[in-house]
Amino acid sequence: MNALFAPFAPDAGGQPLAGLVVRPGTPDDLPATAELAAQRECGDVAEWVAVHGRRLADERQRLFVAEFEGGIVGYAWASWLTPVDDGGRGAPDGWYLSGIVVVPALRRRGIGRRLTQARVAWALERNDDIYYVVSASNRASRTLHAALGFREISTDFVLPGVVFANADGILCRLDKRPDADVIDLASRR
Repeated sequence: MNALFAPFAPDAGGQPLAGLVVRPGTPDDLPATAELAAQRECGDVAEWVAVHGRRLADERQRLFVAEFEGGIVGYAWASWLTPVDDGGRGAPDGWYLSGIVVVPALRRRGIGRRLTQARVAWALERNDDIYYVVSASNRASRTLHAALGFREISTDFVLPGVVFANADGILCRLDKRPDADVIDLASRR
């Protein structure tokens, strides 16, 4: 089990946090998101402020934060990626979910779900689908995303900058209208 993932414990959920606010991130949130990143990934908080600041300034990146009782208790990113143009293969251009971090003491309280729902809603206002990649061993993430409608579509892809320790990556997609049938009108003439 990767220590960066929450352990898979589907019955361990606590009460959702009443009063949790999920909103787009701002430059004022960077010290808090950097602190969370430094705790999870190690490194210097000032370096993480710089990294998050560069991402926030990039129009292809969107930061979302979860705020509870006046503090940031989680954050997550949505990123516009062009995998093939950037040296990858088998993965389409589009908005991808990435980089979700939740305060360990508040995991299993709906924060990750709310951050994911906010990013999905935001991306689907701009595009017909949204993607994310996951390690097959990350059952907690796979279960959450499946419950939100994501489908696993491929294991044969390369996403530049993403490495799966066991070569077990899965590409997943959520369509804006997964029940819509595509009709080839030209063939009906």
